[in-house]
Amino acid sequence: MAKKQSEIENAQTILNALTAKQADLAEARASDEATMASVSYDAHTGNQKSAPQLETLRDRAIRRDVEARNLDSAIEEAKRRLTAAQEAERQAEEARVASELQELASLMREVGAKCDRALKQFAEGSDELRKIIAATNQRGLGNPSAQQLQSLGERAIRGVLVNTPYAKAFEHLAPRERQDFALFTAAWASAIERFASQKLIKGGGKENAA
Repeated sequence: MAKKQSEIENAQTILNALTAKQADLAEARASDEATMASVSYDAHTGNQKSAPQLETLRDRAIRRDVEARNLDSAIEEAKRRLTAAQEAERQAEEARVASELQELASLMREVGAKCDRALKQFAEGSDELRKIIAATNQRGLGNPSAQQLQSLGERAIRGVLVNTPYAKAFEHLAPRERQDFALFTAAWASAIERFASQKLIKGGGKENAA
């Protein structure tokens, strides 16, 4: 199916056609005027055969003058319509952009709140993790320690930040140095569980988790 011509394209096509017609008319008028000079000379110097031809040229010149004025008016109207179509398209584009900006503003508000929720959840989770480590230390385990949480946690945070707009604000961390909270806490939990199982089997004793 052929693509529907836009209002601007349609207006421009009409203007081009009228302008071309005006150019053709101007060329025809120029040709007649050149011929009229010779015919007029003959008619006014006694060549009676030139009189009818001169009359024909005069009549055609009058018609073309009228047509030229009509074309001028039509071209002015075509230009006005082209300008109106361009303005309508500009306004439609502005309306489209404005609508998209409203949607983006709404998304921005939602994502900003999402970031705050995530940061709050992270802060709460980190504080809970600190308390859990302190509790394990109070029960005789030296590992994991607060220092380990600080070191591994920092690398986990910086490993995530390298993929955010804030990466330049923090020292770069090579991929091999990055950590993951889920991985190192799972390893700690497994070590604690092994220690607890051994303690239950042996019936006591304080040792550090491997």
